[in-house]
Amino acid sequence: MQYAILNSDGRCINRVLWDGESNWQPPEGCTAVPDPDNLHPIYVEPQAEVQTTSETDLSAVLSALTEEQKQTLLNLLSPQ
Repeated sequence: MQYAILNSDGRCINRVLWDGESNWQPPEGCTAVPDPDNLHPIYVEPQAEVQTTSETDLSAVLSALTEEQKQTLLNLLSPQ
């Protein structure tokens, strides 16, 4: 049977197949909860927002490139 492994915060940190009887136990501080209907998805920490590069930052980067490097980038980005 499918079990959800819940940590002390009640968040699902893993899912396992276990018969409920064999010699196995969840990690210390966790609880195995029968979950045949997948009601407890594995919790994933939200990711920090991605910072976008401002035009000013991009201008500073581009100004540091040689003309040859700029042309190479243009060639890579231009549809063939």
